[in-house]
Formats: sequence, structure tokens, C-alpha cells
Amino acid sequence: MSRFILIPAHNRRALTLGCLASLRATGDLVRYGVIVIDDGSTDGTGEAIHAEFPDVILVRGDGTLFWTGAIARGMREAAARGAGPLLWLNDDCRPRPGAVPALFAYLDQNPTALVGPRCLDAATGLVVPTGFIGRRIYSVAPDSTQAVAGLSGFCVGLAAAVAPRLGLPDAASFPHYYGDSAYTLQASRAGCPVVLLGHAAVDLVDHHGGPSNLAERLQRHEGLARTWAQVFAATNSPFRLRTLFAFQRLKYGPVAGTALASLRAGTWIARLIASKIG
Repeated sequence: MSRFILIPAHNRRALTLGCLASLRATGDLVRYGVIVIDDGSTDGTGEAIHAEFPDVILVRGDGTLFWTGAIARGMREAAARGAGPLLWLNDDCRPRPGAVPALFAYLDQNPTALVGPRCLDAATGLVVPTGFIGRRIYSVAPDSTQAVAGLSGFCVGLAAAVAPRLGLPDAASFPHYYGDSAYTLQASRAGCPVVLLGHAAVDLVDHHGGPSNLAERLQRHEGLARTWAQVFAATNSPFRLRTLFAFQRLKYGPVAGTALASLRAGTWIARLIASKIG
């Protein structure tokens, strides 16, 4: 079965080209099929990929796919090409030599699993936890494994049986944020093992430690209505309320999830009002 690496991209030309150069340096660019889903970039990302990496499969979007839609589009493209195991890879993630083969080897041995590597901040060398169980987050020690309930999508391998069992990620409920966490959580609940693999390591070269600061976003826009639209309603905002409620309900159930999301949303809205009126 063919193995594919899926890389969503949008207007981060240098990061995307750097990711592909890193895969070329480790040999993974020729070892596996690589699909870049360029979601309407206007900075020449697609053209540069075509010129510098002609063997990369380039799938074009119109700017409305965002992360989850791009991943879903890439999974469909890979399936049409006879894909077996897949690897989601963000363009700010740099797998170390041997990491991608190790992830695919794990999937070969565990044909219903999802697997993530040990992630490290490239600037500090610190381990970045990318697994979660409930509200606790987890990393993994070298040469060990850690079972988790779900994963962040910096770099996630999916066995060939996962997509036929679950379908594609839910881009309607989780268009940009939480699409990775929601899908991997649904997989573990469906009986697919989800693990972190310590001897596969990747470096995150543009890691910011989580969603951007709410206070900074509230100050970025003028007026209540515009700020609401850009912070709490925008598709690609980490503070999108529809996404918050969908994920909390998925994670904790309709009653507890709605209550928890309402509490968080209330806090956010109070901060909005204080920032514009106080």
C-alpha cells in the first residue's frame, strides 16, 4: 500500500518550503508520496512548490478549506491514489531522521492505531505535550510509548483502517481549530489505539505554546460588533464560539459540555465588554 504525507498550507511559503526541504534531507520526500493542500495561498506557495519540488502532489483550495477541510481534501486525494497509512504533517513541523519511517512502522504493526511523535520546541529544546486524556496533557519519554485519548495534529499517523471506520474529519464543526483533537478523540472512543511514540521525534519551528492571547485579539479590532465577528465568529479564530461548544459537547457530553462551554464563553464575553466599554 502507498503511504502519503499530507501537508496543509496557506500563505506560509517559507515554512512550507522549509518543511519540504526537511523531508528531502531525511529522504522522506522520495520514500513516500507527499500531498500539499494549498488552500488559496496568494504568496506564491503553490508556484514555488511546483518549481522546487515537482514530484510533490499539489492540491489547490480556494481559501475556504482551513486546516480541517484541507486535511479532509488531502485524505480524499490520497484515497483516490490507493493510500494505506497516512501522516498529517503541519508545515512548521520538522521530523528528525528516521521519525517518519518509525511512525509508519508502528502503524504497520498496529493496523487500527493513530500515532504521534515526541514533539520538541525547536527554539528551546523543551518537550511539547501533544496528547491528552480529559483535561490532562501528556508528552512521552524517549524509547517509550504513552497511550492517550487524543492528539494535537502537528504530526499524526493514521493506520489504513482508521478513515474507513471513522470517515473524514468534521470540517463543519471544527473548520480550523480542534479538528485534530476531535478526530483523534473520536478514534479512541471507536476502539482505535491512540499513542505517542517516544523514539520518533519532531521539531516545531514556529511553536507559540497554544492559541494566541485573547487580550491581544480583543485589542486588535475596533468596536464590539467587529471584534465579535473577528474573535468569536471567524472560522479561523481559536476563540470561535461554535467550535468551543462543539468540542466541549463532544468531549464531555451534551449537558456537561454545554455547561463548561457556557462558562468559558461567558468569561470571554465579559472580557470583550470590559475591553471595549470599561
